[in-house]
Amino acid sequence: MPEKPVTYANFPERELKVVIGPNINATITKTLRRMSIGTYEMSFVQQERGKNTGDAARTALNHLAKALGLTTTQESHRDFVYSASAANAECKFQVWVTTPFELTQSAHIIWTKYTELGGEQKVGVAFKMSTSFVCEDVENVLKAAQKNAVVLAEGEPFTLKGNPPPRFAKKVVAPVAEEAPSEEPAAETASKAEQPSEG
Repeated sequence: MPEKPVTYANFPERELKVVIGPNINATITKTLRRMSIGTYEMSFVQQERGKNTGDAARTALNHLAKALGLTTTQESHRDFVYSASAANAECKFQVWVTTPFELTQSAHIIWTKYTELGGEQKVGVAFKMSTSFVCEDVENVLKAAQKNAVVLAEGEPFTLKGNPPPRFAKKVVAPVAEEAPSEEPAAETASKAEQPSEG
């Protein structure tokens, strides 16, 4: 069987390569590879939605920064609706809100990156795609990046993990193991049903 080619995501930061791992939906995989249209191309509705998501990202990052004692820095970028980082001596969180991919739709992606500045220097990446976000969504994505953090060798790409493997594979094995014990209770109930009629 030929080896599946490596698929890279269009991650906002060029220094870190991000590979799209297994069990990620084909539609999302296709979207993660696409280029967004940029802030100058956005329609009025897209600008409104983008601003709402940017505000949600700002609130979530400030909330996390306050809890962990981080300093927040906002960056202006023509390719992103919102781009900022929060860091201290130990760790750094980054968040990017991409613009939509077409003029007719408003779905966009929030990318987050967690970097451990000391110790093992772990790196974690997470994303979420939707048409609109609230600050809790962004905060969950920021925490997911921290949870996904792994130690990467020099030049090694980060692999995005998808959902666990499909459950139907497990269901094929489970009934086979359960068939033998399930026959015994059925036989017992049948014999119990026969006993009163005999007496």
